[in-house]
Amino acid sequence: MNKNFLSLSACVLAALVILGSGCATQSDLQYLRNRVSELEEQNKTLKSSMASLEKKVEESGDETAAEEKKLNEIRDLVAEQDAELYGFKTDLRKLRGEFEETKYRVNKNMESLDQGLDEANKEIGKHSEEIASQDKRISRLESFMGMEASEKFKALAESRFPEKADLGKLTEDELYSTAKKAFDDGDYKIALQGFELFLKKFPDSNNADNARFWMGEVYFEEKWFEKAILEYEKVIKNYPEGNKVPGAYLKQGFAFSELGENANARLILQTLIQKYPDSNEAKIARKKLAAIE
Repeated sequence: MNKNFLSLSACVLAALVILGSGCATQSDLQYLRNRVSELEEQNKTLKSSMASLEKKVEESGDETAAEEKKLNEIRDLVAEQDAELYGFKTDLRKLRGEFEETKYRVNKNMESLDQGLDEANKEIGKHSEEIASQDKRISRLESFMGMEASEKFKALAESRFPEKADLGKLTEDELYSTAKKAFDDGDYKIALQGFELFLKKFPDSNNADNARFWMGEVYFEEKWFEKAILEYEKVIKNYPEGNKVPGAYLKQGFAFSELGENANARLILQTLIQKYPDSNEAKIARKKLAAIE
């Protein structure tokens, strides 16, 4: 069998190897296309030679045994090559189909990957915002810890009562009203310091329960719900006859709800309704219970 047939067989083998691998590339396809073109050209030349020989024999009218043998060999080779070339083209079509399928899967995977990356970026952005918010919250809360009366609170007191040289000379009502003004103005850090100073100087004041409640409100506004719950609990336990107890129960229930502890929130709100059924706080509690049940 001649070198043309061997070349064709080698190409078929290469095609089968690539097909078996299932990972055809564009360069693989181009190589096989080039080889098909080469083999088709060789096949064309071989058929031309066979046609010339047949014509020569026909014109001479005298076909020798050698010429007949050579002609038959060429015919057999052409027939074999046609069959192999047909099979090779079939394999090439299969390979092209697998290549297109692979390209389609790759494109789909890339689309899925792009979509996944977009979703991941959105999640990262969302968590980044949450982390930034928590960092800001922590910074604010840390500023409340271990603070004594600041120069800002002193300045506020002096602006309201210029005749008082220092905080120690403020009366009970003056000190309380200064802290409450800071709270009403949204200056929570200053308000917290004022209420702490007030409770330290006047622990038995009629406004002591109010001061403790407003401290709970400061922590609630700052979203430090755990600390707010503790302050509201002090109002409930230390001033059971005070007018802030219903409000303390209500806001304590709200704080538990904000923390996602709905069982505790329901228990606190139900206690409020049971103890103070006709209060405005009880009306609000009933609405809240309907929302979280």
